[in-house]
Amino acid sequence: MRALVAMLGLALGVLVGFGLVLLNPVAYFRGLTPLPANLAPAKAYRWDYYRGIDAGIADLLSIGRSDPAVVLRDPALAHVRISIVVLPAGEGTPAALAVKVSAIAEDNSLWRAHLGTLDYWNIFWPGEGSIFASAYSNFWPMTRDSFWAALRGGGRELLDPEYAVTGPPPPGHTSGVTGAAGRYATFTGEIREVLYPAENGPDWTIAIKVNPPPATPR
Repeated sequence: MRALVAMLGLALGVLVGFGLVLLNPVAYFRGLTPLPANLAPAKAYRWDYYRGIDAGIADLLSIGRSDPAVVLRDPALAHVRISIVVLPAGEGTPAALAVKVSAIAEDNSLWRAHLGTLDYWNIFWPGEGSIFASAYSNFWPMTRDSFWAALRGGGRELLDPEYAVTGPPPPGHTSGVTGAAGRYATFTGEIREVLYPAENGPDWTIAIKVNPPPATPR
């Protein structure tokens, strides 16, 4: 009888703990001021091709185990993800090729509602130029809502139609464009990402938003 009471108490304690984490007012994500629509062209892509961590909740809390087929074997890269991203352009215009390097943020914690990565982008436009930019992504809102959806016995239909994952960077880190070359040498701006539930599968589609470069005449 005592063992049963202890088990019930433990289970109740776990549920109460999760509830406190999920209902903590700190858990509600502070976003950035929206970019004006005319300054934020969206470039949709999928992050199908990568090496390193999967960026799931276990990885973001530094307790996950990477897939041996894609793991980065250097211990210094144990908490890093490297993605090759193609950003489609208009018809007849070459797509941009981007390399995105994401590192797990050191202050990640369920209690602080931080499940973030420090992101570093290098984007190349063929024959045009390139930019280098950094940003901070926080996957907490999506993780929180996914947990509640699972408790309610539902799926993606219970989630928001989109999640703005880009947020204010942690203290000591900056975000925005830090370098540019070619036609975009005077580029200044920000990178914003939005996650959308995919219509045909378990993946998420992402749109990247940047201030358009003030391209110089050819």
